[in-house]
Amino acid sequence: MRGVQCADVYPDPEWETLREAIADYEGVKATQILCGNGASELLLALAEALQPRHALLVAPCFLEYERVLAAVGAQIEWQVLSEKNGYLPGAVFLDVLKQTDADMVILSNPNNPIGSLLSPEYVEQIVALTRTRGIMLVMDECFLDFLEAPEQYSVKQYLDSDSHLIVLKAFTKTFACAGLRIGYLLCADQEILCKCKRHLPEWNVSLPASYAGIAATKERAWLRETAERIRTEREWLRERLTELGYRVFPGAANFLFFTGKEGLYEHCLSHNILIRDCSNYRGLDAGAYRVCVRRREENERLLQAIRSGNA
Repeated sequence: MRGVQCADVYPDPEWETLREAIADYEGVKATQILCGNGASELLLALAEALQPRHALLVAPCFLEYERVLAAVGAQIEWQVLSEKNGYLPGAVFLDVLKQTDADMVILSNPNNPIGSLLSPEYVEQIVALTRTRGIMLVMDECFLDFLEAPEQYSVKQYLDSDSHLIVLKAFTKTFACAGLRIGYLLCADQEILCKCKRHLPEWNVSLPASYAGIAATKERAWLRETAERIRTEREWLRERLTELGYRVFPGAANFLFFTGKEGLYEHCLSHNILIRDCSNYRGLDAGAYRVCVRRREENERLLQAIRSGNA
């Protein structure tokens, strides 16, 4: 409400109070933070600022990565992940990193749309390889706070020692405020941050979004409790979908990815339920879906709709 009451005042173009709140929340320096109108705006600003010549992506991955890289004319090298391996990059991807001439790698942990999680040991190897080879590593951790111990998996612990590392975060999913559009980027290299900021519009984070972000950083107990409920409900939903004959992949975020017969998207839509048809993701085919983990009554409604289609 406070942001609406101050709507006649321009936001702080340096986001000082917001950055201080995020710094305390993330355990990093305020000078290492760049705020944006959602993570998507920061991704585009990053691509425009750094102008990567050759980028390495895994498939499937968040569609926005390809879009922003294509917008700046970057050549994209794809590493298609194997369904048999649970869509985890594994040793093959590490071998690719040792040989590629890419100057940027973008990964998400957990992966979007699969929900698969990279182990701390594996992440450490990726950080070491990209640092040694001078490759810019952009790690999207927008879903990481749904984990029980997110700090163990985050690459932000390497920020101070790695100028080639960028972490992307947002309040969108963890605090259920997608419409407010508030994200942030973490990087220890001040030159990179300055370059990115030059590609952001002035006053890009509104006052309502800023106040919401500041308030969200103080709700740590709420986030822990919510994440725990989601983990419990996710396992319950995974078991039920498996019983219905779908192959459900282990997820670490607030959604589940599964595969099965085609036409489920249309069937659920006819029951006024919207699920994500993932067939337009590179590396996925028809019959691939993602569903949000919601409240029990909503999840039961989803399952009821799916059962009616199996009858």
